Amino acid sequence: MKLHEILAAELPDIDDSVKECVNMGEWLLFKTEVHKAGSEAAYYLKTSTGVFELSDRGEVLQEVAAGGDSLEIDELFYFSDVRKPDSLSNMHV
Repeated sequence: MKLHEILAAELPDIDDSVKECVNMGEWLLFKTEVHKAGSEAAYYLKTSTGVFELSDRGEVLQEVAAGGDSLEIDELFYFSDVRKPDSLSNMHV
């Protein structure tokens, strides 16, 4: 699995609160090599309630039907210019 950092402006249709959830590790923004026939999804967003197909601008296209949890995560994305949690290794005691 490859990890990528992108700028928030690359996905302008995703709300800032969603971008923060991604950076906090609560939700996953990813790409997969396995695409559904006829799907135009550029990204997938896995939340606590489901998996959603996103356009190349971050617009929600549709929710992935049951079995979306079985999508393989090939590339995982975070936002380089959105708040991230402090790493334990960066904490000063």
